[in-house]
Amino acid sequence: EEEVNGEEKQEDSDAEQTSADDDAEQEGKSEGVENNEDFLAVEDEFTKEFLVDTDVEPGFHQMRGKLDGFEMVIPENGIISDLLHDIENDAIETLIFTFNNHSEKKTYNIKLMYYRKYPEEVKQNYLNVFKDEVGFDEEYKYEEANDLEMYHESYEDDGRYGPVLKYFGYLFSKHRNQAISYEFIGVCQGGEECSISLEEESEIAEKLMYSIRLLEQ
Repeated sequence: EEEVNGEEKQEDSDAEQTSADDDAEQEGKSEGVENNEDFLAVEDEFTKEFLVDTDVEPGFHQMRGKLDGFEMVIPENGIISDLLHDIENDAIETLIFTFNNHSEKKTYNIKLMYYRKYPEEVKQNYLNVFKDEVGFDEEYKYEEANDLEMYHESYEDDGRYGPVLKYFGYLFSKHRNQAISYEFIGVCQGGEECSISLEEESEIAEKLMYSIRLLEQ
């Protein structure tokens, strides 16, 4: 009974977050056009609440979720949306941030869903539902790094405003029942003036994903 309830709760949560993800992509497109190129994370009142170190390496800050469950690097022009941040039952945290490359007319949307504790028996269900969410029907790549089991993949697609890159992963702690899903979407906004390279954009996506650490609670 617990397993069934756990699966139903996960599916309900995923359905709600799919709508939030669509909103985030639209918001990211708008911000990529309107934001001042020099608007930085340290200047945004909500984003500043997540920053724990602003001197980790040039162009990046260290960020921690509100549940103190994970840390990762965030670009210095990354902005966390207060409208799209949510904590459910003190156990699940959803966080979305965007950043831009104005010179190449691109915007990037990153969505994270952190689970403080998940039932081990529904791990495969999490992975299957996640593939449905991101529109992927092949097998994940698997590796172990940073004390995590990492399932990830990527693909290119055509969006309303031009090419889109989707890079995604599900990361599970090797020693605790913690998990986090990671979605990276790179969107062209410049029509023919903009291009998306799977190889180049994957470098950015992987840098952010491999910086994720799940913290002991």
